[in-house]
Amino acid sequence: MALNFNTLQKTCPPWFRTPGAEDDVILGIMGRLVRNLRGHAFPGWSTAEGRQAVAGQLLPAILAQPGFKTAYHAELSSMDYGCRRALLERRQLSPCMAARQDGCHVIINRKQDTVVMLNEEEHLAIHHFSNKPDFAALLTGLYQLPRNLGNQFDFAADSRNGYLTSLPGESGEGVQLYTVLHLPALTLSNMMPQVTRSIDKLQLNIAPFYPQYGEECGNIYVLYTAPVIYGVMEEMITHLNDVMYTLVEREHQVRDRLLDLHENGDLLLADSVNRSYGLLRYARAITLAEWVDAISMLRLGIVCGFVQPTEGTEQQLLTELAAQLLYGGDFADGNDIPEPPHPRAATEPQKARSRAIQSILNRTTLLTAPCRA
Repeated sequence: MALNFNTLQKTCPPWFRTPGAEDDVILGIMGRLVRNLRGHAFPGWSTAEGRQAVAGQLLPAILAQPGFKTAYHAELSSMDYGCRRALLERRQLSPCMAARQDGCHVIINRKQDTVVMLNEEEHLAIHHFSNKPDFAALLTGLYQLPRNLGNQFDFAADSRNGYLTSLPGESGEGVQLYTVLHLPALTLSNMMPQVTRSIDKLQLNIAPFYPQYGEECGNIYVLYTAPVIYGVMEEMITHLNDVMYTLVEREHQVRDRLLDLHENGDLLLADSVNRSYGLLRYARAITLAEWVDAISMLRLGIVCGFVQPTEGTEQQLLTELAAQLLYGGDFADGNDIPEPPHPRAATEPQKARSRAIQSILNRTTLLTAPCRA
């Protein structure tokens, strides 16, 4: 039986369930692969009939592939605003795709680690997720579907430029790589502008995970490559790994520096952790921006020894909180959120966030001073 939307919404994607399972800074990685059928107009220039023709070829072939026979599938024209918003919150729909209509389809495999979009910016766009920072393994999963489809379809490519895309400058491997990083110490120390300038010089990009709420919301950032040039994939992976682990090392160094400052009377770190703990403990309605900011500082408080688990392990708490950071605590259920009865009334998601965090907080204790290992 095919996966339906209600079942999809009741299950958490694996990337959200156990993010950062091996590292408290690297929350997960993602790969994006695009392909176009030769002889068809790009989606941005095609008609509804042209998009239907492309989908008519690709869709049956995809749904016949291993792992996709029971996948969730929907055409965007049949998807209401609430469903689109829910998939956007789960990172299972791109902003560009959310605005599409006739002839545009989304397919999510049952494991929910692969999302396929037809007629997004390109004819075929595949997003593959992993909570482990292993790009070689990620690419194996990312290439599996297009490799199988390559025996049936003629994807537009040439020996000089690689795979062709709607933007000529992005032709090449047809792949972009992303990693999601939690950098609260660098953000708290006002070092992110310096980090951003340095990364720009290294021919990579860094952007906020929640850009709609401000550059520093949740202290989560996405480090990503430009579309990879044809023939340099291994070099790009090495380069991205080097920069990623340099940022991890720098984040840990700044955390140690903040602890040293705390021991000399500086209250920045302790005050930030305590304020966030108090907000989560006692607030009865929490906005999304407040939620991710406070949970970010709570994670920092755990690794710095200000917050300790009374049940379970530190890693379990960090993983649970990372899942809430990525998920945003928005509790979208595919339905439009009703308007509150008056302007100052809290919405249901704001109240649900306050209730949801209590089970985690009840397994912690807040210390007045850090407990260093």
